[in-house]
Amino acid sequence: MTSTQINQGNYTAYQPYMLLNFDYSFQNDVLDDDLSVTILEVLGRINLNKFIDFHNLDSRSYDPVMMLTIILMAFAEDGYASLRKLEKLCRYDIRYRSITNGCVPSYKSFERFINHTLKESIQTIAKEIYLYVQDEKALEEQILYIDGTKFEANANKMTFCWKGWSKRYLPRHWQKCMELLKQVNRYFKKHEININYSILKYPNIEYMIKIDEALENWLKEKEYIRKGRGKHEIAKLCDELKKSAVKMWEYAIQEDILEDRNSFSKTDPDATFMHMKYDYYNHTNVFKPGYNVQIGVNNGYIAYQYLSSDPNDIKTLQPFTEGYKELYGKYPDIEVTDAGYGSYDNYCYCKSKGIKGLLKYSGYEKKKEKVNDKNRYQLRHMERQEDGTPVCPAGHVFEIERIGLNIKGQYPKTTMYYRNKNCGECPHRSKCTTSKNGRSARIVPALEKMHKEIDECLKSEEGKKLMRNRSAQAEGAFADIKQDFEYVRLHRRGESGVKVELSLVCIGYNIRKYHNYKIRDKKREKQRNVSKLN
Repeated sequence: MTSTQINQGNYTAYQPYMLLNFDYSFQNDVLDDDLSVTILEVLGRINLNKFIDFHNLDSRSYDPVMMLTIILMAFAEDGYASLRKLEKLCRYDIRYRSITNGCVPSYKSFERFINHTLKESIQTIAKEIYLYVQDEKALEEQILYIDGTKFEANANKMTFCWKGWSKRYLPRHWQKCMELLKQVNRYFKKHEININYSILKYPNIEYMIKIDEALENWLKEKEYIRKGRGKHEIAKLCDELKKSAVKMWEYAIQEDILEDRNSFSKTDPDATFMHMKYDYYNHTNVFKPGYNVQIGVNNGYIAYQYLSSDPNDIKTLQPFTEGYKELYGKYPDIEVTDAGYGSYDNYCYCKSKGIKGLLKYSGYEKKKEKVNDKNRYQLRHMERQEDGTPVCPAGHVFEIERIGLNIKGQYPKTTMYYRNKNCGECPHRSKCTTSKNGRSARIVPALEKMHKEIDECLKSEEGKKLMRNRSAQAEGAFADIKQDFEYVRLHRRGESGVKVELSLVCIGYNIRKYHNYKIRDKKREKQRNVSKLN
């Protein structure tokens, strides 16, 4: 038997051995209200064979169901979990060790699983989990409360590229190349060499590459010095052409990356510079690289999330709705949004798809303000005749100047252009307009009719209830993710990686919500049983 006596110089100590009981059972020792029990319940009701290919796994691979359980459990508990944290949880958290059966997958194993196995099917897995946790009545109603927010991208500081740069400097470098090419032609003409290069008007990088190769071959044939002291004049011009051609090539690549955007980050080209709350660049403006994230919430659960590089919410509604339809097979019955989504194209789109769009428009709150001396001259507060012609506060009727058809948008619209010709001696002119030709007004009758329909819906009890639910559910979801769990910055780069990350965050939110509802219902049921006994 091992002795517990420790002899020291001036005293004798007895060190007892602590015999710990490591007999641990997940079923017996984990409480029923633990989040891990809910995770196992949800994944146990979903057929993962449809989303994960088990046939391509070798004998050394970890069980995909186990890996997915670990990832979703960590995201549900902490809002977000890094790869290193996943490995640490599997090593030290006894619940995770029970799920992995004592195995400790490395962070690289989690990375391979997410990138190779989970990336293609994560959206469908999120849908199946949503359909399981969602209430049947809410699934029948199909009401989407839509909201958007901006998440900062994982991009380095001072890595911005602006569209104006490529537009400005690409023609300048091309002009410089043509000037250098003229000098090359003058040299050949002066020395009576039968070589002459064409001067092109528009940039052509392939043309510059051919010229550079031709000049290099000519210098090799003549065995002229191409570097160091005594460098040939053509070699010097060739070096300048190379520098300008490289710059042109860089700006051309930037234009391809930009497409319809105005900016991007060099370390994350899919991220766009957007207005955000805080700017640590120079504390003057609030431009940071980020993504515009849209979510559709139904009965407290996130039904669909959409990632966009467009900072404007108006342009995200239609691709968001189409993505929802592609995933669920049908359009939602009702869409409720704030004033950032209301536009003529979006109203027409919702009507064409049979969606009841409760899209608040910009200026709705201003329209409800009480008319006073400051705002009575705004067009929204002016009186209208039966045909919709505005009447100014002085009682003068506007006259139609012309009627135009606007076809720039997705749906054509008729615009009425009015002008008031009685502003010359009007005492209110200084408060109403500064135009020499009188006050002008531009009205889209179809859009105003849509605004009236929205006003009636928002004034009704049903409309008020829907707007309250949107504020509580859609904005509440972002509040939980960003404020409660401090998930304000993305960790992955590239659109595909960010989509996987956001899908995992939204799945974690839904499971966390479902778990809280389940615990609450159990407590209520227990209280009802106690009250019945009393």
